[in-house]
Amino acid sequence: MKEAMEQVKEELGRDAVILHTKKYREGGFMGYNGKEVVEVTAAIEESSPDDQLKGRGRRVAAEPGQSPMGSNLDIVSKSAPMPNTILSQYKTNGTETGVRMAEAPIAAPAFQPLVPEQPLNKPQAGRVLTTETIEEATKANVAKEDEKVTPANPLNETQPVVQPVMIASNPEDAEKIQKLEAELAQMKTLLTQVMSKDQPQDEVSLQEALRRQEVDEEILKDMAAKTAAGDMLMDSLDKRAPEVVAGYLEDKLNFAEGIKLNKHGVRIVALIGATGVGKTTTLAKIAARFVLEKNIRAALITADTYRISAVEQLKTYSDIIGLPLEIVYSPEELKVAIHKHRDKDLILIDTAGRSQHNEYQMRELQDFLAVDSRIEKHLVMSATTKNRDVADILQKFSVCEPGRVIFTKTDETSTLGMIVNLLADKDISLSFLTNGQSVPDDIIPASADKLAALLLRE
Repeated sequence: MKEAMEQVKEELGRDAVILHTKKYREGGFMGYNGKEVVEVTAAIEESSPDDQLKGRGRRVAAEPGQSPMGSNLDIVSKSAPMPNTILSQYKTNGTETGVRMAEAPIAAPAFQPLVPEQPLNKPQAGRVLTTETIEEATKANVAKEDEKVTPANPLNETQPVVQPVMIASNPEDAEKIQKLEAELAQMKTLLTQVMSKDQPQDEVSLQEALRRQEVDEEILKDMAAKTAAGDMLMDSLDKRAPEVVAGYLEDKLNFAEGIKLNKHGVRIVALIGATGVGKTTTLAKIAARFVLEKNIRAALITADTYRISAVEQLKTYSDIIGLPLEIVYSPEELKVAIHKHRDKDLILIDTAGRSQHNEYQMRELQDFLAVDSRIEKHLVMSATTKNRDVADILQKFSVCEPGRVIFTKTDETSTLGMIVNLLADKDISLSFLTNGQSVPDDIIPASADKLAALLLRE
């Protein structure tokens, strides 16, 4: 290792950045009498566009006893040099320090336009945005905030923390900042790929655990770019793993965390979806939770008159919980039933299962839901459904304008990545997750923490 480091300094200079190291044996017979090889991946920081070729990463392989001058130097990247700003984040002459810094989170810079009343912070016209100008502007902002501290309160315990911002003087600077953010994300993804080569065989990384849950590769790449470098390679059993996943899901998905009751007036909720996904059982779980645990006044309405068993099932639940049940056969009867129970805190409506491919049934469902604009629609889907099918169901049922999604039967499948794939970057929110047939126990209000725990379950 010492000889490899000396070779790096000789070939690339003392400012070389050590990105990765590993040891392996080469030659010999079936692993015996092989020579130990030390491989060091390093790069240098380019100082100008003319020095870009010098800034490319190199991988140096050295054998014990071999002269550093006799080693081969392989160019890692022939497409583009590593940016100055990124390399400065990882500059070090020791490999252990380099890895620790690579694992540290890189805060994404943000920028905001300046207010004309703040001449001290306003950059001069045509001024190039550099690290020095950013630091000057940040110091000016912090100094201005410090002036607001009241002398009578020297500790200033309630003063808000001033977050430094990146200031763009013109659209060109804003574009530079966006490119810098993209470069930082690419560098973190590259580090994840490089470091994954030395993953212990008996350890399942966070990235691999999510891949086994069938989370899309594009989402995994996005997660690697938006989380701290090295987090995707931590052991999936690490106690920090659920926090990392939950933090990403919080930004990527919307969570309703159940049903929120109105402060004044009734909340009307209808469950819609295809046949056999568990709408009636889910409705009974929700009703039992609110009545037995929160002691609220509720009423049940069923429009699922196609199946006699569905009416009988809901009637049994309503008798046990002690709730009134209304059976409706038309939109007009539904309107009357809602008006009848307008004094309640919550009205839950069970609808008949509809095939997303049957246009007549979908129009009939639309007519039922159109009787009251206050109806909050929750689309119920089974977690055992295939990726392509859930996407089709969500698209076809969008004519009913559901604002929430409930996933049932999470206990009947070993992969739940489909939920992330379906709801990523969409406005619709995840409201409940069910994991069994027991009423009212097997249902949880959906949150980033709860979904992360399910994705990382053993």
